[in-house]
Amino acid sequence: MYTRHNEKLLAARKKKAALVAAHRGAMGGSVIQNTTLAYKTALMGGADCIEMDVVESTDGVFFAVHNGEEKHLLHMDKDIRTCSSAEIETYHCYNSLQNRMVHQKLERVADILPRFRNTCFINIDRSWFYWPDAITLLSGFHMEDQIILKAPPEDKYLDILEQSGSDIMFMPIIRNVDEWEKTERRNINVVAAEFVFDDLSNPVVSPAFIDSLHAKHVLTWVNALTLWDDKSISGFLDDNLSISEGPDAGWGKLRAMGFDILQTDWPGLLYAYLKTKKV
Repeated sequence: MYTRHNEKLLAARKKKAALVAAHRGAMGGSVIQNTTLAYKTALMGGADCIEMDVVESTDGVFFAVHNGEEKHLLHMDKDIRTCSSAEIETYHCYNSLQNRMVHQKLERVADILPRFRNTCFINIDRSWFYWPDAITLLSGFHMEDQIILKAPPEDKYLDILEQSGSDIMFMPIIRNVDEWEKTERRNINVVAAEFVFDDLSNPVVSPAFIDSLHAKHVLTWVNALTLWDDKSISGFLDDNLSISEGPDAGWGKLRAMGFDILQTDWPGLLYAYLKTKKV
């Protein structure tokens, strides 16, 4: 399936050397990840796309937060997914140094999305645990030309998405060619593929495979995030390398490999670098 909703994203890519995706927005100081302020900060720094993590409360309300971050975000050991919306909305966040409580609280997805209508692309992460409710919620905003839904290409998730009949833009998280081929067989609107690889010899990042996706008008997304010192999801061509050794060493090589969208924790730096490059 290919729909008109894809046209805005494909057109945006044609205008730039690559698109910048901001991991959980741009955070630091008292700007808290996965909040309106973090997303606005990222856009001011030049991001084209913001990433939003999603959890569902026990009473069916969706919040923008990455579960597992409760201890440093909220100074609590409780799993946020076991809380009601009323309880979640009593919690205050802590700053990036984790030494001061701030006024910011976790925000409802339904409150955030309308604030960014017609301003950027929005990658919805970790919602697959809550399909089809999450798909119904997102479809209700009629932002299909902005929202990019992603999930691992497991049959149980692909079944739900296909059976929903939604033409929302979808991006599978692929680690090998087989996972792409499984996704491609489905009647869903695949606009991009997120690549996860720790080794540059992986066939999934071969020029031939990336070119084959581009020929089908499918964009390629890579995570330049430095999440661990001894493990990589982008063949160690990551943010830390790009900063310590210079952008050409990391971001530049990912771009040369054919990636269309680079996700980073430093959107302002990546945007400034890409501005120096040709489309």
